[in-house]
Parts: sequence; structure tokens; C-alpha cells
Amino acid sequence: MADREKATGELGLIQAFVNTLDLMPLDEQLKDPNTLQAWLVANGLMDQLEAVDEADLKHAIAVREAMRGLIAGNSGLRVYPVDLATLTKAAGESRLRMRFGPDGRPRLEPEATGAVGAIGRLVATLFAAMQEEGWERLKLCGSDPCRWAFYDRSKNQSSRWCKMASCGNREKARRFRERITRGRRQSRVSDPVQTRERRRSRQVD
Repeated sequence: MADREKATGELGLIQAFVNTLDLMPLDEQLKDPNTLQAWLVANGLMDQLEAVDEADLKHAIAVREAMRGLIAGNSGLRVYPVDLATLTKAAGESRLRMRFGPDGRPRLEPEATGAVGAIGRLVATLFAAMQEEGWERLKLCGSDPCRWAFYDRSKNQSSRWCKMASCGNREKARRFRERITRGRRQSRVSDPVQTRERRRSRQVD
């Protein structure tokens, strides 16, 4: 969604990759190996002559969802070991190595080629993004059906929704309905006299 908060630089690339799946509405950009290849080439992660197959697509989607799970930690949610294991495995398969660039600064680069190397570059980008000051501002929307990665530009980093007008209002309405339902249930349980009177009335009828 163009109107949701976007990050820039390495954070922006990670955000863009995670958001290749938009759950509301359901829109999957990485539909097949061809669309995965196009995305990786467009973002400078691999050469257009390198092939991508179904195994690469499955690998990319697994890494994408592991990154989503890691970003969830910035929203106060639990980071699951399976997501960390997936990212560790991707780093190993791409054979990431530290190299010093022409500017004298170290960076991680994959020895693997093709889509595996491209996904390794994304993992390396994730590592670099996590060293940035703005990493903790990259969050997941607090609406469970959404889980869109957004960049929190609020001064105190308190934003919970990718868009208040949609996800925020929807979640507030849902919680209001839940409170009303709980209140009705508790009133039935806490007033045994009324409950007995209703039972007697049914028996008389």
C-alpha cells in the first residue's frame, strides 16, 4: 500500500521484501519463480540471466516469513526459534562471508550464486539494518489479520497500526464488541437471583 509508512535504505529493502505479501487484501507478489526472479533482479540482488525454480521460491517465502517473525519482536511480540533457525540456515546456505569493500568498511557477502545467493544478500541486508538506529521502528501492524511491516515515525515509537483509519479503528471496534460480550456474560453469572427467576418463569410457562 503506497500510503502506509515506508522506511528507506536497507531497512526499506527488508520492509519491501516482507511486504511482498499483503494479507489485507490477500495479494501475493511472489506468485511463481518468474515473479520472484523479477523482484530479485529489480532490487539488484541477482543477475537476470540466473534461473529461479520452485525450490528457490519456497526458500524465499520461508525466509520472508521468518523476517516478518523477527520484526514482530519490535512490536513486543514473541520471536519464535523456528524463525531464527530459518534465517540462520539461509545465511549458512548462501555462505555469507565478511568482506571489506573499497571504502574500507566490512560487509557480509554471499559466496553462493543464483537465488540462494540473492536470499543471502537479503539476510546480510537484514543484519546491516538491525545495526541501524531506526531498526526498532520497523514494526508489524497490531491487527492480526494484517501483519503489514510499517515504519513507526512517531516521536515516542508508540504506533501500533499501519493505518489508524483502517486497522486501528477495526481493532478498537473488535475490542469494544468483546468487552460488551464479556460484560453480558459476567452479568448473567454474577446475578443468580435473576437467573433463578428466569428458570422459574420458564417452568411456569
